[in-house]
Amino acid sequence: MEIKIATLDAIPQIEVLYQELFSDMSILQPKYIRPAKQDVNFIRYTIIEEDSDILIAEIDHKIVGFLLLKEMATPPYTCLVEHKYAFLIDVIVGKRYQSQGIGSALLLEAKKWADYRNLDYLELNVLSGNKGAIALYEKHGFKDMNHTMRFEL
Repeated sequence: MEIKIATLDAIPQIEVLYQELFSDMSILQPKYIRPAKQDVNFIRYTIIEEDSDILIAEIDHKIVGFLLLKEMATPPYTCLVEHKYAFLIDVIVGKRYQSQGIGSALLLEAKKWADYRNLDYLELNVLSGNKGAIALYEKHGFKDMNHTMRFEL
């Protein structure tokens, strides 16, 4: 397995994994998430911009997982301590390749990416029903910092 930064030629394989991600998320929260295709321009923009990257995991030249991350800064509210951090927008490992250390390898590379940029921490959101992902993130030292709550009308 090789972890590297995606180039534009990786977009078709990333699109396929995005469909799997969105399908899985729609099962966990069907009222709010539906199966869909990711906007190709979003993927392209993430790859070419300097403040973001897609880390891909390849086995035999096939992309089996990816992690999309972007450099961010805390909002300019007077009560917040200023930080620059890496936000992990999307993480996916194809079903056939899960539980083989690929997610861990992607997270370790994300930590290196953030460290190289002198960022303060990594942050992500995860669906509360995604127990496997939560266990992986906790294994890598991520801690629950807040809860999103919703009241349906």
